[in-house]
Amino acid sequence: MTKLGLVLSGGGAKGAYEIGVCRALKSLGKKPDIVTGTSIGAINGVFVVQKNLNAAIRVWKNINFSTIYNEDSFEACSDDSIIDIYKEYAKTFINEGGMDVSKLEKIVDKYFKAYKFYNSPIDYGIVTYNLSRHRPEMLIKKDLSKEKVKDYVIASASCYPAFKPKKIDNDLYIDGGYYDNFPINLAIQMGAEEIIGVDLRAVGFKRKIENKGLPITVISPKNKIVSFLVFDKNQSREAIKFGYNDTLKKFGKLDGDYFTFKKGNLVKNYKRYNEKMTNNIKEVFNDVDNLLINKLLETPIIKNLMHNKLSYKSFNKIIEDAGKTFNLKESKIYNIKFYNYTLLNLVRETSPFTINDIRDNIKSKSILNIIDRRRVVRLFLDSIIKEEIDSVFKFIPLFLSEFFIAVYIFTLKSNKIFRQR
Repeated sequence: MTKLGLVLSGGGAKGAYEIGVCRALKSLGKKPDIVTGTSIGAINGVFVVQKNLNAAIRVWKNINFSTIYNEDSFEACSDDSIIDIYKEYAKTFINEGGMDVSKLEKIVDKYFKAYKFYNSPIDYGIVTYNLSRHRPEMLIKKDLSKEKVKDYVIASASCYPAFKPKKIDNDLYIDGGYYDNFPINLAIQMGAEEIIGVDLRAVGFKRKIENKGLPITVISPKNKIVSFLVFDKNQSREAIKFGYNDTLKKFGKLDGDYFTFKKGNLVKNYKRYNEKMTNNIKEVFNDVDNLLINKLLETPIIKNLMHNKLSYKSFNKIIEDAGKTFNLKESKIYNIKFYNYTLLNLVRETSPFTINDIRDNIKSKSILNIIDRRRVVRLFLDSIIKEEIDSVFKFIPLFLSEFFIAVYIFTLKSNKIFRQR
């Protein structure tokens, strides 16, 4: 049987995402034979090796600054801007040489069970950097003594300069991300024949992969997740869901890109509405007599659909753009009917811009950054319904995405299922 290697990158507070990935892999029946990790990946890896994922989920779902640090100053700024939080890290580095991580050590000490770790059939490897000797150190389970394993796990996660270096014997160690933040090569050296890697895309170096012929599946956050130095239980809970969703999408069990849908939902939605939506867009352009139409007809997506139908990818991008515009919850797994109903209800609750509103605001060069896109969608939608698209056509080049969303909503509204809702 092929040996599966699970590689967990560093990424600090982003590590909650890895736990969501591991939860999904477990549901898929994908059991790693080898786990390698750097930094927070080294800590999460211990839970995986010990087959104690539920404990990891509990830790991440309840994490905050006071869970990790002794510094009371973080209590005051935990809800402030990222810049304010980073200033606190800088202050402790200047004054104390970095954050004290004794609380993090207590967490590792609490959940590390030597008998489970060493009796587990899952092999384990980590990366840290010996600051005293200026060299990386890759250590695997057989090299880690029961007395020192926890020290090296903390050493791998000591993200200098935010954290103080970890002293082991007479040497100082820092985060393994200074050498390899995504230790795929270590997993290969340990005998992995297939790799599933979680790349949190955090700060750190990555080594060139030694064996490119190996099957490698990389899972990374599609959505914005917590900053790597900001520990917050609500954001961690969202990150766990994103990790779970992204993994099931990667292995074809769920659909979607930025949003997540039940398997098969998007195909059914495309088959149901694409032709009608394409015709609606064509009708808008065919009915408009405007000099700007020639310019718009050169836009790739419009140029293509005037001769064909919207592609599956383009159609679904419009659907997901609609979700972003109307701030639908990103971590939810949607049934497409519920998603569509929700969009319709949110559009109804949105007041449109008037043409004068846009004219008044268009003088500002920052309009595209400050304007409420939902109100633009409503303006286009009302214009299409009233067959007055001529009056707002000149604004379509500025708000092409909002125009397509409006046509999609119009297509839903004109369907008999939605007319009376």
